[in-house]
Amino acid sequence: MFGFVVANPDRLTPEENVRYRACYCGLCKALGERHGAMSRLTVTYDMTFLVLALTSAYGEDVENGFERCVAHPVKPHSYWRNAITDYAADMNVVLAYYDFLDNWNDDGNVLALAEARLFRKEYDRVFARYPARCAAIGARIDELSAIEAAGEPNPDVPANCFGSLMGGLFAFRDDDRATDLRAFGHSLGKFIYIMDACMDLKQDIRHELYNPMLATDSGGFESILNLLMADCVEKYKRLRLDTDSGLIENILYSGVWTRFEAKNRKGDRSGKR
Repeated sequence: MFGFVVANPDRLTPEENVRYRACYCGLCKALGERHGAMSRLTVTYDMTFLVLALTSAYGEDVENGFERCVAHPVKPHSYWRNAITDYAADMNVVLAYYDFLDNWNDDGNVLALAEARLFRKEYDRVFARYPARCAAIGARIDELSAIEAAGEPNPDVPANCFGSLMGGLFAFRDDDRATDLRAFGHSLGKFIYIMDACMDLKQDIRHELYNPMLATDSGGFESILNLLMADCVEKYKRLRLDTDSGLIENILYSGVWTRFEAKNRKGDRSGKR
């Protein structure tokens, strides 16, 4: 379900591209230092966006540096990180752990079970650090699983559940920014869930899997997604972010659509054959 909240590299300035990659590398570095080298394999651009948005919202100072790593062993590359990066790394581990469990429960994927067992120790460490937050994530995932297992036909129900999970991630601190950040995360989560459902519909029908968009005319998918993203952008504007606003808006206005548009182009080419 993750992997949609990415930048459109074709519309980034060179400076924004460097900043974006440095944020991603900082998150990867934090994962390795806090949770071991294996955890670096789970780093996502979705959590990179979380770092960008929260760092801008709180004006958080960053530590800048250059280093070589396993992924870039020859040429040193830049990175930046802060306390929010460390928080995002911890949440990345929690989400990865539940994703492995989900893959095991859905598909009987033995590799996913092994990965979940490997991550259990790190998950427990994060739980000790953020017990209420981790419990809330687990509760939302259990709720979402129950909704999907029941075959809920109204897409708003599972989308709001996933939105609640995402909203909790964005409510980084219990302060006067939390309400607007939670609302933004909730709206973004709804968009992600419905986008994922739209893109998986044909495959889910083929494999007889649950999909909340089953009763919706696929010709209306883009209009629905546009409405959801318009609400997300409205919530974003309330945050009045300055730092990295161009990069963040690249992601919200363009990047989140890249996979959807690529799949549509592929479908158009297939239809012409």
